[in-house]
Amino acid sequence: MSESEPEAPVRLQVLLVDPMASSRVVTLTMLEELGHMVFPVSDWDTAEDILLREDVEAVMLAFTGDGFDGPDAAGRLRDRLPPQADLPLVGTTDGLRRGEEDEAMEAGFDILLVRPFTPEELAAALAQARKMRTPPPVLDAEVRASLRKDHGPAALEALEDAAMEVPSGRLVPLFRDGGKAEDYAAAGAAVAEAMDRIGAIAAAAAARRMAENAEEGRRFLFPLLSAVVAARVALRKDRFSAAAADPIWAASDTPSSGESP
Repeated sequence: MSESEPEAPVRLQVLLVDPMASSRVVTLTMLEELGHMVFPVSDWDTAEDILLREDVEAVMLAFTGDGFDGPDAAGRLRDRLPPQADLPLVGTTDGLRRGEEDEAMEAGFDILLVRPFTPEELAAALAQARKMRTPPPVLDAEVRASLRKDHGPAALEALEDAAMEVPSGRLVPLFRDGGKAEDYAAAGAAVAEAMDRIGAIAAAAAARRMAENAEEGRRFLFPLLSAVVAARVALRKDRFSAAAADPIWAASDTPSSGESP
């Protein structure tokens, strides 16, 4: 595709939650015309059943309507484990009362659309919410390039190994024995700092998230452990790929552990 051609629109599986049949049908029609697959429901209990069974990629949620509590539903979504806790969430409302937008953002909505909205406005809102919720890459390319400039393969491997000792020492005891909120906060801060040093950006973000939600640290421990494992694999692949692409860098020192890049 040439640079002048627009990107093809992304087709999503969207969970649509709206207690009002009339507005639900209007939004459903727009979403389907935009090419999305839609799961329309009228209450959050049914929505949670959909989340268990389907690969939902975005959520549209009424802020209020017929006794429906949109902020409560948004909070219940954000209380789920990642990746569902991080789904793009677009709210819909019939009119903004004073403080409603702030309330929506505090509850976990990404964007609040005021009816009537056009298909173009709906598409833009979904795209913006997706952009806001796009997870960081596993590795920071700029940090990795800088590290390779200053370290040969063996030195870089040693740096990575030292950084990986931090989550091993900090997270394994929490996984095995649990801990207090301050233990999760301290571990998250330490792991984030270690991951930042080697450009493991997604693992660092997951560590900060655990530190910032220390009262519920156990819930965020498992996603962090997964992010650390993914970082370990990506770091090794990044180092080997760089060595294959740059023989001069590959020969700048002797790889450790008997590895040959």
